[in-house]
Amino acid sequence: MSLLFYDDSPVFGGHEVMTLLGLEAVLQQDSRLVHFMISAANEKLRDRLKELAKFHPHLRIEELPYQSSKLEALRNRLQPGRVTKLATILKERQPSLVIAVQGNIEHSSLALWAARKAGIPSTSYLPVPHSNAEMGAKLGALRDLFCRRLFTLPDSFITITDEMASMLTAQGAACPVHVVYNGVDTSRFCPRNQKEAREVLGLPLDRKIFGMVGRLEFRQKQQHLLVTAISSDPALRAGCHLVFAGDGPDKIALEGQLEEKGISNTLLPWTDPAGLYPALDALVIPSRYEGLPLVMLEALSTGTAVLASDRDGMKDVLPATWRFQPNQSAALAETIRQFIQNELPAPSPQLVHRVRTEMSLESFGKSFAQTVFSLA
Repeated sequence: MSLLFYDDSPVFGGHEVMTLLGLEAVLQQDSRLVHFMISAANEKLRDRLKELAKFHPHLRIEELPYQSSKLEALRNRLQPGRVTKLATILKERQPSLVIAVQGNIEHSSLALWAARKAGIPSTSYLPVPHSNAEMGAKLGALRDLFCRRLFTLPDSFITITDEMASMLTAQGAACPVHVVYNGVDTSRFCPRNQKEAREVLGLPLDRKIFGMVGRLEFRQKQQHLLVTAISSDPALRAGCHLVFAGDGPDKIALEGQLEEKGISNTLLPWTDPAGLYPALDALVIPSRYEGLPLVMLEALSTGTAVLASDRDGMKDVLPATWRFQPNQSAALAETIRQFIQNELPAPSPQLVHRVRTEMSLESFGKSFAQTVFSLA
């Protein structure tokens, strides 16, 4: 048995992080050959794989000239020669299973077509099975027409929550779907003293603090919804302080909105969030869509509350009182008001225990490796 991972995304993101952790678990548990094909454009992924290969010589890294584009589903139809060429390469490697690492259904879809053509079983490791239209992508509805077939190509799917599994079925997947929860480092993300955490970061001690961690980008992450929610209520505006940790294309727009609406705030650069979560009364995730966000698991692992859109992995994990109607700033404002009126409750011990056991790095690695081996 040999395995072949394929990821032609030119960008190194959170899904690559989880893939590498899963790959490491596979390499530790089995000494047979593992291929990893990547886009030559993804230098960060290549460098991370080379570090792994130093400790696991049975890992073979192969760079290819392919990289996913925004119209990848259409591109694969219009350029069948790419599928034929990759199918020939796959036949030469003779893996027992191809694992296509897909941030969304278009990423790395070339591998699904090629594996089908080569007669090699494939599985899609897919955390976000949402439609392009749902994600607000340009020409989303048109792109979705070409994506429908992709959900029928793999012999199985690996996804990250029960909600995502249901979404895959709704998208037309008729093959087995396996759920492997993301994992977080529970040794780093653990409870700490709130007052001390605030003092270290220079945050106010006399306000309710709500924060967001991640890319500053309104289309998906929707930081502007939190700003609108707080500014819509004079009591919230007077008593709350917002923290945004990260960077991104909408940073300047966010700064302008915060200043215009007169909201007390702190903007932090990319930083280790392990010291930030304990300083918050609650992490807020008003995203248009997510998979199983690591920031949610990290915050819960520290014992910090999370208020989030009522969808995706948040729906699978969070209590109903901490979820609000997606894309609605008024619903978010009401959830924050109720949260404050309930005296800022922390996550239940049962919820924290679930995250720190079922969604730890150790649990993720064990589950991912077992799933891959069973499919191979």
